Amino acid sequence: MASGTLVRTDIDAGINLIRALDGKGFGVAAALWLYNSDVDNWRMIIAYRGPRKDLEKKYLDAATIAADWRKARPQEPILDLSKVKITSADDRLIAGLGIAMRVDGLGEVRFSHNTINGIYVEDALIHRLAA
Repeated sequence: MASGTLVRTDIDAGINLIRALDGKGFGVAAALWLYNSDVDNWRMIIAYRGPRKDLEKKYLDAATIAADWRKARPQEPILDLSKVKITSADDRLIAGLGIAMRVDGLGEVRFSHNTINGIYVEDALIHRLAA
């Protein structure tokens, strides 16, 4: 991923990751790209429906699903999990954004320079933000 710049190839690879997770019933409640100016990069945040205690299992599930996608569809890139943070839907950022908006399916909604629930969001590209 280009430092400081969110490029279309990464966005598309991230959308493929969401599709792969959806296809296996992962329970993606939210998916968005979040810019972190402290390290000048973008990271995809994926929130799942379920308890925080399942976080480690969800990383393993996502890795298996991504590997299966790569085998079945080598011509369609999927985002590397090193660029992904997985959290539960009750994450403070996700819950705060959920108060302000809803994005169903797979959209591309830009959310920049706003404070939600005391959290400043410098820049985000939201693909899904469901209740």
